[in-house]
Amino acid sequence: MTQELLEVQHGIWIDEQLIRDAGLGGRLRIVVEPGEIRILPSIEETEPQDSSKGWEIFRTLGNDAPAGHLKNAAEDHDRYLYGKDE
Repeated sequence: MTQELLEVQHGIWIDEQLIRDAGLGGRLRIVVEPGEIRILPSIEETEPQDSSKGWEIFRTLGNDAPAGHLKNAAEDHDRYLYGKDE
């Protein structure tokens, strides 16, 4: 853990090496709450950039499903899956 004592004058400068040592990446997210300021990696860097391929796969999941034998399976979902009457 690295600690530095800084005196605020017109702002606070955080050296790039400290940011690299923390593994925060090139874009940062700042969260301000009473008594603390947190510096976190940007949300964009932790989320996939393009989810269209995942959605394509999701939409095809039922394409090869065998035909069901239950009437109104979608309406009676709980009864068929969990044995619940309501």
